[in-house]
Amino acid sequence: MVFGPADPYRRSMLRARLLVPALVLPALAFGAEPAMAKPVEVLKGNVKSVGHAGKGRAAVVVNRGRRTLTLRRFKIDPGPKVLVYLVPRSARSDRQVPRKFVNLGKLKGSKGNQSYRIPRSVDLRRFSSVVFWCVPFTQTLARADLRRS
Repeated sequence: MVFGPADPYRRSMLRARLLVPALVLPALAFGAEPAMAKPVEVLKGNVKSVGHAGKGRAAVVVNRGRRTLTLRRFKIDPGPKVLVYLVPRSARSDRQVPRKFVNLGKLKGSKGNQSYRIPRSVDLRRFSSVVFWCVPFTQTLARADLRRS
């Protein structure tokens, strides 16, 4: 199929090619993040066993201003009620987990890739470890200390 110069489809495509740069470039000049920006990994660490066998990779990813904890190739022995906490890095045992922690929610599954949204108010310089906490047994099942990527 050949399009002539008066073809409406061809004219609309030409307008779109001219309009997109005209909208994106001014937004970049004012520091706005373009819609096609790629996710950036800012922190990472390996999941290590504590009370149960656990393995995988944890990372904090920033995408369009949102921070997300991602778990990849994750596997942990199941527990009755497991929550995902961000805690200070200095907490090395169950007795040292402070009352100040950030609850990211219930563990979505005992294996597989998962993600948890991190609130903007969380200072990742203070809360730089992930703990998988079993509520009924008040025990850390596994943890991941995060460091800069």
